[in-house]
Amino acid sequence: MNRDSSSTECRLGRNTLVIAIVLWIASNVFVTGVATVATWEGIAQYKRMANLCRWDCGWYSSVVDAGYHFTSPFGNGAANWPFHPLFPITAYPLHKWLKLSLPGSVVLASKLELLLAIYAFLLMLSDQLETTSDYARAASLVAFNPYLIYAHAGYAEPLYFALIAFGFYFAGRQRWITAGAMGGFASATRVLGVLFCFSYVIAWLKEQQWRFSFRKLRLNAMVGLLLCPLGTALFTIYLHSRMGDALAWEHAHVAWGKQPGSPWKTLQLCFTQPHWPQVWGVFMVAAFVASAWLFKLRKPELGLYLALVALVAVSTGYWAVARYIWWQPPFLYAIYRLLRRNSGAWLIYVAFASGMAAFMVIEWFSGHNFVI
Repeated sequence: MNRDSSSTECRLGRNTLVIAIVLWIASNVFVTGVATVATWEGIAQYKRMANLCRWDCGWYSSVVDAGYHFTSPFGNGAANWPFHPLFPITAYPLHKWLKLSLPGSVVLASKLELLLAIYAFLLMLSDQLETTSDYARAASLVAFNPYLIYAHAGYAEPLYFALIAFGFYFAGRQRWITAGAMGGFASATRVLGVLFCFSYVIAWLKEQQWRFSFRKLRLNAMVGLLLCPLGTALFTIYLHSRMGDALAWEHAHVAWGKQPGSPWKTLQLCFTQPHWPQVWGVFMVAAFVASAWLFKLRKPELGLYLALVALVAVSTGYWAVARYIWWQPPFLYAIYRLLRRNSGAWLIYVAFASGMAAFMVIEWFSGHNFVI
């Protein structure tokens, strides 16, 4: 690499970080403002950042505070086993070392990781971005995600999103061990991260011009592939040693009514139910359409990952499937490529995304379970 190209990359990296920080600050101001307004009506209580910690944030907090349960504390199978360890690990220093409150530590960790998610997404799209306006628009897709509340409420979504985006970025540059490490960290954050293994193989085959040969297998590519599922593998071993059930992270989902089933039946059920299930059904269909379009854009590694994630999510029911879809880098990548073709469409999307994000924050404090 010559000196000119090196300086250009450094300058690009600084500009990317600046844009990410600006949009991250704007996102925080947006959520804080809407949360404050939400207290004007109803029973909403928002006095400090820790008030955002609800539902799954409480489970993550229990991991930070005392580790994983030995048995279900409620006797119905519900426990903190499905909540993979990497995100609570990032909140641990904030609580144990800096002495922040437990819910405040988990919320702050997710907020800080939103900055990482914005930056990682900009790197992932760097080959599609040219002007400062392009970078700002791409960053806004993450900073003002319709399901933005999950980046500010002590959930693992932003960390998972950042790691997967980094994984695609490094795989696209044939940095296989680093890409595999990102996949491994993602699988230690959410079990869906294991699916990056398949995209990793597709990216490698794509780089080999779709010709597989044992003679061309490189050690770094093989090591990277082995790293992809390592996070979940180690967590599985840990659970087996702690409470005797290696797949407790899966079995505990029964307590929440999440059992594998037919994705087709889930879609049918969505469109035969009133109100929100129909909206979620539209999001599911949009995810599969976006996946097919990514294949057409010659991004099979992105298309395959989105299709697999959507299929897994739909197979477990329609509750919470919307946030699974909206917090996938390939889905936002497809949205960016679509909106880039028509600048006027950005206005429509911004109106939808910001309106939906504000509504979700208000409903978050109202205690409606459809936001879970």
